[in-house]
Amino acid sequence: MLPYADDTPSYSLPFWIIILIVLNLLFFAGSYLAGHDQYIRTIFNYGTIPARFVASADAEFQFDEEMEPLIRGLGVDPDDFAAPLLTLFTAMFLHGGIFHLIGNLWFLWLFGDNVEDRMGKLVFPIFYLICGFVAGLIHVLVNLDSTVPAIGASGAIAGVMGAYIYFFPHGKIATLWGWYWYYSTVHIPAQVFLGIWFVLQLFGGFVQSGGSNVAFWAHIGGFVTGLLLAMFLNAVGAITWYPGDRGYKGEVFRPRATSKITTRTTQRRPRKYVWYD
Repeated sequence: MLPYADDTPSYSLPFWIIILIVLNLLFFAGSYLAGHDQYIRTIFNYGTIPARFVASADAEFQFDEEMEPLIRGLGVDPDDFAAPLLTLFTAMFLHGGIFHLIGNLWFLWLFGDNVEDRMGKLVFPIFYLICGFVAGLIHVLVNLDSTVPAIGASGAIAGVMGAYIYFFPHGKIATLWGWYWYYSTVHIPAQVFLGIWFVLQLFGGFVQSGGSNVAFWAHIGGFVTGLLLAMFLNAVGAITWYPGDRGYKGEVFRPRATSKITTRTTQRRPRKYVWYD
C-alpha cells in the first residue's frame, strides 16, 4: 500500500519541511556522487555506530573480524570519525540509497507539513531534531555491540508521525493498493494507518531485529518521543488548532463550503493539495 495524500489542510508554507528535504537531497548527492568509496567513508564517518559509545577512549576502535578487511580496503579510518554524540544528528541526513531517501522524504512531506503548521516555525525544527536524537540513542542502547553504522531520517520522521496521530486522529490517509492488475484507493483513518505502522515496527523490533538491517527500535523510539512531545506542547498551549484537529473548540468550518464565519482563524484557507470527503 502506498499513502499519497491526506485530508488535513495546512495553513502555511511548510518552510522547514522544504529545507529538510533539500538538505537531505544535497547531503545524499554530495556523498553519493563523490564515488562509491567516498560514499562508504561518509557513512562510517558520520553514521551512528553503537559500539563507539561504549568503546574505551584510550583504545583504538576495532571492527569485527569479518568487516575489518573490507572497511580498511575502502579507506575507512576511525581517526576520521565524528564524535559519537554528534553522529546522532549527522546520521539523520545520510541515506543508504535512492529508494531509502525517497521513501523517507515522501513520508516527511506527507505528514510533516501539518505538524509544522500546528507547532509553528520556531518549535518544529527543535522538535524534529529531538525526535531524531532520541531515536538514534535508543537504537544505540538496544545494539551496544554493533559496529554497523545506522543512518537515515526515519527516526525523526517517525516522531513527526507520532505527533500527527495525536493531532489528527480522525484525519484520513488516501492510500493506493492493488492486487496484480487491479488498483484502487482507500481512505484510511490516520489512527488506523499509523497504528498499524507502529505495530509493525514493534513486531520487527521484537522478532526480526536480529536479522534485519532496519532500525526498528529507532522508529519506535522516535514515534513515542514525537507523541509525548506533542502531548506536552499541547499541555503548555504551544499548539495552534484548526477545524478537524483534536484540540479545536471553535465553530466547524469546511474550506470548500460557503461560510459567513468571520473569525480570523476560520478565514484562513488551506495551502495543501488535499482531497475532502
